Amino acid sequence: MIPRVTCENITHGAGFKAHAHEKPENKPSEGEKKPKTKALKSNLKNRMVASYNRTKNAFLEYPVKGLAGDVNSNFYEFLAMGRVPYIVGSATFIGVFNAASKYFEARDAQQARIPGLKFAAGVILYALAKTLSKEFISRPVAWATGVDIEQPYVNVIYPFPKVRKVPPKPGEQSKIDEKPQTEIQYQKLWESKEFPRLDLVSDHEYFEKGFFDKVARKNGLGTNLNCAETEAKPILRNIISTTTTAQRISSFLWAACGVGLAACGNWDSYYDTYLKNPKLGKFIPDANKTATENFIGRLKKYGANSKEALLGLKDVFKESGKELWNGAQGTKGFKKHAGKALVLTAVASTVFGVANTIIRARAIGKNLCNEKIIDNSKDSVAV
Repeated sequence: MIPRVTCENITHGAGFKAHAHEKPENKPSEGEKKPKTKALKSNLKNRMVASYNRTKNAFLEYPVKGLAGDVNSNFYEFLAMGRVPYIVGSATFIGVFNAASKYFEARDAQQARIPGLKFAAGVILYALAKTLSKEFISRPVAWATGVDIEQPYVNVIYPFPKVRKVPPKPGEQSKIDEKPQTEIQYQKLWESKEFPRLDLVSDHEYFEKGFFDKVARKNGLGTNLNCAETEAKPILRNIISTTTTAQRISSFLWAACGVGLAACGNWDSYYDTYLKNPKLGKFIPDANKTATENFIGRLKKYGANSKEALLGLKDVFKESGKELWNGAQGTKGFKKHAGKALVLTAVASTVFGVANTIIRARAIGKNLCNEKIIDNSKDSVAV
């Protein structure tokens, strides 16, 4: 008997399902708790956990596996290690201008420290602005189109078993080591335009029933579709492509604004006042109090100092923002308006990126509606 072909078979049939009797040896046996590849709720906490996990493994796990020639080392791990030179290079850049200044004479050290602190602030603000600015595009796009390209998911990997390095004893058969434990990778659901993880959408708690109906409705395909998933696919792929491109363009412009903020303002004064604590002072233990009371007093002093430092950071950001927008005192012409032009360009790129994504998605939906031959509202049509 030929099985009935349905829309679900077609859209989710990227690979053949294994028969019941075909069970990979390295998968958990029955009775064990099987980890499951699943989508995660797209909130700040899960996105931060995913980024931390990928960064940690890029430093501690993936290089070791790759250099050892591990059979389970894969292309995802290679791509994840791309962030290592950014972090190491940034730390080196900060260290070159700040670590050696203490060996200089007093006046030389003072002069070297001023640009060194601004370079350090520039590196940090570059990374923060580049990362956070992506939300300026992904949030409005998710609200308008129903597709959040930052949606994370947990990918469960079942590694290949490894052959023992130690040769078997005489009379003992060569056998495979113990089954390797499953590995967890945090990825993005819509990270690939060609291979979006559509299989994780239909039956997951974080996707309301009718997710593709919602995407189709928001982007002009209408309602009561025979197969919303199939008809919404072109729109989904277009949103992934345009949003990703818009994020990459605008994030670098916002990162440049972050560097501009670090170049303005009095960062060395903030360092002297709050980070070195000459103004706030250090906690001095009281010999007449117990160790617990001194410890509590130390915590209170640390909390008060941290609060003052945060308030001071707000002030230095305010001062830097004014200087970036209005130009440094005494400057004229291009130098006076360069910062303002940079900020306006970053804002314009964000607005254009969001508008372009939404307009193109809805235009595709409208075109698909106009090209339809079958009327979904009728039970039958004359051909």
